[in-house]
Amino acid sequence: MIYLLMLGSVFSTEKEDILNHNWQSLFTEPIETLYIIMKDSQAFKYSNQNEIGICVDVGRLEGVLKNSKGENYKIKDIAIFIHNHLTVCRFSSDDRKLYRTLKEEGFNGFFLVYCHTSNKTYDIRGL
Repeated sequence: MIYLLMLGSVFSTEKEDILNHNWQSLFTEPIETLYIIMKDSQAFKYSNQNEIGICVDVGRLEGVLKNSKGENYKIKDIAIFIHNHLTVCRFSSDDRKLYRTLKEEGFNGFFLVYCHTSNKTYDIRGL
């Protein structure tokens, strides 16, 4: 959790630095995990303990963000949405659909995937 508190310094760097950040340290378990990092550096972790996918319902996500610690977060307050893929180093069709839905709700942050086989992080926008 201390690591997540240090993410504030990431936001002041260039986009390339965000992609090259050491995201690997967040993904230590052999399951897909999602981290949502807000613009104020508050972080949320979610996993359904599955090796090959993670289900995200935008409506439920909005509810969780809205009721979180009295902050009344919204989708537009998300700075980084990052999850991992254990083997495939590309965005799935479900990832692309989720990204479009988040964009419709005001998201303009980074939508990233960390790939274990390449040890690299990818931005859905191809930056």
